[in-house]
Amino acid sequence: MKLINSVRIGKKGQIVIPEYVRKNLKLSENSILSIYLDDNKIMLVPADKMGTLTRGMLKGTWGRTRKEVDEYIKKERESWNRNY
Repeated sequence: MKLINSVRIGKKGQIVIPEYVRKNLKLSENSILSIYLDDNKIMLVPADKMGTLTRGMLKGTWGRTRKEVDEYIKKERESWNRNY
């Protein structure tokens, strides 16, 4: 990540995204940005780019292979049947 520019926060908590950043990301007046707070960092991400940003985040959560994932799902479904 590199520093593009510094911006000032206005009276109403608003910031101005520099023109070259808006053009580069194809942002317009009604573009929607998602805001993330991570420790001392704020990240603004165009909402339509969320798939690219989050791709692979949960990889390996339920297993590393198709077989492991299928086994995980099977166990979960069995637990549902026991609870009803």
